[in-house]
Formats: sequence, structure tokens, C-alpha cells
Amino acid sequence: MQFKDAAEIVTYVTGEARSKFYRNLYGLRPEDSPLHIQSKEEWSALPFLTKADLLAKSLAERSFIPLSEVDHLRVSSGTSGKGVLFSPRTHVREMDYRLHYHNFKNAFMAFTTPMMPHWHAMFQKEHGCLPRIIAYDPANPSASVQLAKAAGIDGMSVFIFHITAIGEEMKRFGCANKIRLLEVTGEMCTRAQFEYMRETFPHATIIQSYNSSEVEDAHIGMPCRPMTGDEPLAVYHQKKTHYLELVDPETGALVEPKSDAEGDLAITAYPGEPSAFPLVRFRIGDTVRVVEENCPHGLWSFTVLGRTELDFLKIPGGLLRADEIERALRTMPEDVSDRFEIHCPEKAGRNGPLLTPLLRVELRREIPLHELARRIAKLIRVSPEMTYADGVADGRYAELTCEAFHPTVSAKTKRIHRE
Repeated sequence: MQFKDAAEIVTYVTGEARSKFYRNLYGLRPEDSPLHIQSKEEWSALPFLTKADLLAKSLAERSFIPLSEVDHLRVSSGTSGKGVLFSPRTHVREMDYRLHYHNFKNAFMAFTTPMMPHWHAMFQKEHGCLPRIIAYDPANPSASVQLAKAAGIDGMSVFIFHITAIGEEMKRFGCANKIRLLEVTGEMCTRAQFEYMRETFPHATIIQSYNSSEVEDAHIGMPCRPMTGDEPLAVYHQKKTHYLELVDPETGALVEPKSDAEGDLAITAYPGEPSAFPLVRFRIGDTVRVVEENCPHGLWSFTVLGRTELDFLKIPGGLLRADEIERALRTMPEDVSDRFEIHCPEKAGRNGPLLTPLLRVELRREIPLHELARRIAKLIRVSPEMTYADGVADGRYAELTCEAFHPTVSAKTKRIHRE
């Protein structure tokens, strides 16, 4: 079924076996727990969970089933700076949407974490295909691609930050044009990365999955459509086993999912039995923007703007936002790509600390960096009424400076660095 309101999902996340979830994580007595929620108002009064709440509990306290019955564990990347979290999982379900894009009859390449080849092999087997999975080894991209070519792969699911290394090897061995499905994950796809994939894999349908280590069945949202180069690049809608809410990151109040509304995403996820760890009102930590109130799938769709605490920085008079910097860079495609990181230290000023940002950006041609910085500062809006350059003129900020950036392909990258 498709969960459309809180009452429906509460009906499923019930039972004595799951009451420990509320006792352990919320500290609620059984008689006060959401097992007895009768209204939307009672649901809305339930506190939100965060990663810090989960980290405070042991793996055994967060498992609804004996650990011996857990199918696999997933560990988070730790890029948020809050520590790594091990999450218990049973087998991944509700993945049939991928059959709209690919038949999975041939060998398939998946990224390296132990769970992923296992996950894709199960998916192939469940749909009547011979499970043949090539695990991509980032330490040996050439050997991985040669093995994939020999196995006859025509699809792959890999981290976005590995795609350049894979693409270059596939071009070298003449198998890039064999790829019919390219599913990327790990972080937001930039315009530059999409253009590279479109050029390198001309016959591939490109989709981006939106996953979380904390969510038992991995996916937070379903791709609403393949990536076509339109803005926004990746659009998602609610998964059948999920119930999504938008939260104002400042006040904690719920935000109505109307077109262009923005908020911190909260997820309630219950994949059905067996279930190792359903989530109830868990704030993922991502800020999203509503694209359509009623997408072709009959749900509100959204795009991911970035990490709530990593891709947004409060500054005097507004916000410095990673997606706004990205938008500005995309207006000058002959000079720069939209891959960047910005370092935001402060220095002493006449009237207090001054933000002194250094924007490290990937150059596409030689250009005076001071000239580039001035152009970008005039484009970046920190509020509806003010650009960064306006703030410099008012004495609110120090001038923006630029530096050439050579992004790595081996790991997730933070885009805004607070210093």
C-alpha cells in the first residue's frame, strides 16, 4: 500500500514487539507510546528523532529482531561529523521501480561495500535473473572494468564520486557504450558530473537513488523520472513504505508540502515484516524543496538541496547556501564547472568578525581568479534582496576570493566548510 497520512502508517507500526522502539528511544511508557495514537494531532506531538538519538543507543537496543536474524549491517559514512552509526537491516524491498528502466538479465556492477553486491544479487534472483554481480574496487578500477567487460555487464549502480574513474577505464576498454542503466548514489549529482555521464555513457538511462544508512530499506525516495538534464537534475517522491514530512529547521514546525516549499526532511519508514528497525519521525538531516504538489505518481515530489547543517551557513543578513553557489557557477559554464567547496573562516573587522570566504572551484579555462571572484560575488544571493557583493559593499563581509579546485573522486566531499 501507499502511506498517505500518519494514521495509516501508525496502524502498521504497532504491536508489543515494536513497543521497545518507543521505550528505548523516546523513554516512553507503553501506555504513553504511539501504539495508542488516535489522531493526527497526537502524531504531530510525537518528538522527532535525530542521529544523535540513535547513536546514544546500542545496536541491540535498536533492533526489533534478534541480532542473529539481522540480514546485514550498514555503517554511515561519518561525513556529518557526528560519528558513524551501525544500522541493522533485513533484506531490501520495494525495489521494483528499477524494472521500469532495465531488465537486469545481464551481469551488473555494484559499488564495493559488502552489502551492495549481496543486495543486487538478491534483486536479480527475486526477478528470475541469474545473479551475477561484479563488485567495483576503487583501488583497482582497471581490473574491475576489465572483469565487468568480460562478464558482459550492461548496467551498474555506483557512487557518484567513482564515476569518472570508471568512465575513463570503460572508454579505454571500449565498453562504455554498452551501459544501458547507470544508477548513481552517495551525494548530490552536479551539472558537470551529469554532463560527463551523458557524454561517456550515451546509451544509458541515468537515475540517482536517494539513500540513507539509517533507513532499513535504504531508499528515502523513489526517482520520479530519469535524469534528463532539466532543472532540478534529480527529483524524488515518497516510497510506498514511507511517510515523509517537512520540518522548519529553525522552529521545528511542520511545513506544508506546497510547490517551492523548503524544509528539513523527516521520514517514517516501515518495510513490513520482518523488520529490523522501523524509523518513526526521523530527521534525515537533508533540506529539500518541493517540486510538484501532485507529481505523475500522485504524490508531492522533491529535490535535495543539501545537508541542513553542512550546506547552509547563517551569515549577517541572510544565508550562504551551497545550492545558490552552484546555481551561480552554472551561469558561466565556459569558465568553471559547478563542482566546488567553500571555506568560511572569519577575521577581525572594525565592527567585529568578518566572514572571509575562499571559494575553491574547478576551472575549465585559464581566467584571472580575482576577476572570477568578483563575478561570482555579484551572482550569489544571500537573501532575496542582497547579493554577496552587496554585503561586501555594506561592510558586512570581506571580499570573496577564489582558488583552483581539483576534486578527488575517492570520497564524499563537503561543500561548505566552517572554520
